[in-house]
Amino acid sequence: MEGEGAEEFIEALKGAVVPRDRKGKGRDLLPPVLLLADGERAAAHAHQAMRGLRRMLYPDGAKRVPYAALGPDEIRDTAGRRPLTLDLGRELCVDVPRRTGRLRLTDFFLMRDIVEQALDPRAPEPDGRALRDHCYAQRIARGPLLRALWTLGGESAEGGTTGPGWVAELRRLLMRPLFQLLPRWWWGRRRTRLLLRSTRRGWYADWRRISHGRTAEDFFENAARLLRAERGRDREAAVGRWEELLLHALLADLRRAARPGRISPWRRRRRTRCVFLLELPEDAAGAAAGERFLERYGEAARDTRCGAVVVVAVAPAGAMDVSRAGGAAPSSAGGAGAGESGGLGRAAARLRGASGMPSRAPRPLRAVLSGPVPESEGLDLDPVSPRTFRLGPAAELALTGVVVAALLSAPGVWLLDRVRAEPDRGCLGGASSEVVAGRPELSADSPRKQYEDARRLIREENARVDREVGDGDGTARTVVHIGSDVAADPEGQRYNAAVPELRGIALAQRALNDEARNDSQKVWLRVDSRNAGDDFGHAPRIARQVAEDARKKGSGIIGVVGFSKSLKQTQEAVRILGGARIPVIGTTATADLMQVNGYYRRVAPTDSREAAVEADFARRGNIMDDGTGSCSPARAAVVVKDPRDLYSDEIGTLFAGRFGARPFTLEYTPGGRSGGIAEGPGQEGVARKDSIGELADAVCERVIANPRTVVYWASRALQFSAFLDDFGDNTACEGRKLTVLGGNDLTTAALAGEYADRPWLRLYHTVHVLPAGHPRLSDIAKKFNADYARDFGSHDLWRDDGRAALAYDAMQLMAEAANRAFRSTDDVERSNVQIGLDNGIRKQGASGYLDVGRGRSVPRDKPLVILHHTDRGSEPVLYCGAFTQNPAGRATHWGPKGKFSCPRDS
Repeated sequence: MEGEGAEEFIEALKGAVVPRDRKGKGRDLLPPVLLLADGERAAAHAHQAMRGLRRMLYPDGAKRVPYAALGPDEIRDTAGRRPLTLDLGRELCVDVPRRTGRLRLTDFFLMRDIVEQALDPRAPEPDGRALRDHCYAQRIARGPLLRALWTLGGESAEGGTTGPGWVAELRRLLMRPLFQLLPRWWWGRRRTRLLLRSTRRGWYADWRRISHGRTAEDFFENAARLLRAERGRDREAAVGRWEELLLHALLADLRRAARPGRISPWRRRRRTRCVFLLELPEDAAGAAAGERFLERYGEAARDTRCGAVVVVAVAPAGAMDVSRAGGAAPSSAGGAGAGESGGLGRAAARLRGASGMPSRAPRPLRAVLSGPVPESEGLDLDPVSPRTFRLGPAAELALTGVVVAALLSAPGVWLLDRVRAEPDRGCLGGASSEVVAGRPELSADSPRKQYEDARRLIREENARVDREVGDGDGTARTVVHIGSDVAADPEGQRYNAAVPELRGIALAQRALNDEARNDSQKVWLRVDSRNAGDDFGHAPRIARQVAEDARKKGSGIIGVVGFSKSLKQTQEAVRILGGARIPVIGTTATADLMQVNGYYRRVAPTDSREAAVEADFARRGNIMDDGTGSCSPARAAVVVKDPRDLYSDEIGTLFAGRFGARPFTLEYTPGGRSGGIAEGPGQEGVARKDSIGELADAVCERVIANPRTVVYWASRALQFSAFLDDFGDNTACEGRKLTVLGGNDLTTAALAGEYADRPWLRLYHTVHVLPAGHPRLSDIAKKFNADYARDFGSHDLWRDDGRAALAYDAMQLMAEAANRAFRSTDDVERSNVQIGLDNGIRKQGASGYLDVGRGRSVPRDKPLVILHHTDRGSEPVLYCGAFTQNPAGRATHWGPKGKFSCPRDS
């Protein structure tokens, strides 16, 4: 195909066959195109054009789109004898494009069976039932399911029996009604419902001008009457009538097949229009047959509202003149030969501009082809390129079914396993493989002596600094330590953190000064330890003194470490130091409310993180012993807290909010109401008690009401010992199991064996480090434990309680900020140290990885450990957080086989 407008026409034709808008093929009706070849070799030119069009649709031995083509010989042989649609419909279903699925032309095949019966002169004139039986016989020949049913009825599709003798006859009598007569009756009834009664698919009723609805007659009775009427007419007129019937049936099927869809694999592959190609012969009869087909196609497409077909006919121009001169019956529009005329460019424009469904039958677009040229000089027609698929629709449907079945069955399998498998009732704790924090030994030395020995280590290190720096070999600065006074007696050491904190600071000072000796760009550190009295009673006054001393010229004070407890007096001291712009790094104070300004940081995890971990542990962990050795998670909680204590009130409130299930809160302040807060209006779920005895009775009532109640002890360790004394023998719960979950304040007493003689007690408590010897410890932690054991003994009371390690890490952070300031400014002022802390520090510490990023006041995901108190010692049952910098050292799951995820900081 060549000449003016040829390239434009080919592109428009391709766009019509493979539309960009998938909905267009069901919405826009395209007029048929009639290409006329003029000149002496018109027939050869027409054949050349047809061959090019077919090559465009059939380039590599396989159809790119569904199409059917009729050559001049086929049209000449069938003209006036058979409808052209019979051959078009048959070829359309042959060799469909790969992996698009077969075309389902149910109405066309039915009408084809009727028409072939009508065209057979040897066939008798059937009534409705005989016609139905004939069409059903043809239908079961095409369908394996219906054929199988027919065979089950005792008779093969060819009419023979399927078994010998009386057995086959008995089988036929018993099975025939179910497998033959019933399916055939239902099939015939369904044809009537779809073709006559349905308003959506009843195109046959519209063509026959029969009203829709339940009053419509049987389809096969109507079709038989039509067949008898057409047999009495002229052969050519009857063929024209059958052409109309077949075209309506074929286009109705193609319209349904072309409906866009995203779920059905078959519909998703119907992305193109079907194509009918006709090469009309030169003789008058063949040309007239082609002309009538184009005319009837337009009317049938309008009636069925089918835009899913592109029709292109090629004919010698002389043949059309002969057909009109020979008296071909014209249509009301003047016949196909009287359609819109113009060049290929005009035809291309009409194809591109077609939109919607016209009210009148579309007339053919007539375009004249220019004279033929050698194929080497003609247009090289690129084939159409519709989307291809890797799987056929049936394979895709099967694969989708397998995937959906797998997805649907997975929850079922999981539920089945959960139902069939016995729930895990093992108690958390008791694993022989875990490293246990062994029972420490109380020192024979008095608490005061241990305290002074630790201060002596610091004084000796300060003297070393003075000697080294006095020789002009380094730069020294002072870190102030504010701690509480030591306990008065050995028993009180179990509730006091003064000694381990001083020891951790002394070990850190010595290690940091060793580094300064080896590196001239690091700062030597003095430590000025100041005693804030019992329970930090003098902390605000000490803070004011430090602020005043820091303002003196040449003081060398760069910051403060300490504050091992979260109390209102330590909170006030932090506020005073922040007002003086002195950097502060807390050791074991965990309350969020300690964060009163931007100059305060800490190395211990906050109460909010600890409460989140503990609440998750209580809700999910098997910690409630039923007395038989089996355990289950807690279903209720009683929170015991001191509303006057900053730490106790905060962490108790946070746990209650995180645990859910509306825990009951018991408030107790040592000394009763006179020493506590004034009585106010009661809150729902909160009760205040004046004595330890009343507190023990209230807890017992809750445990009796719900044996799966865990006691969350947010108060101090000294009161916990008094509570256990009363609960064990002065309440109705004597001999009853009691599960308690407590904070870090219970750790030292628990490790020292304070609660070892109570077999009815199941105690879990938190700590900030893993026991010495645990495989998850970092190299820094292992070295710190070795140094501590060398200086203070491997069975020391505080080796595993974490207080010394946190004090060690607080000094490490302060020194790192000072060293950075010294390297960048060659000077170490408090403001420069604060800038270093603000910019963020990441450093491996003895208590875990210190990831104090920019703007943070506490290390991210700081490790937290929950220990189970046993006769052997305290064993870890949960450890979460970043113990080392590398991913392998980060504990992100806990529980049996890592069943539960650890809470993480945002």
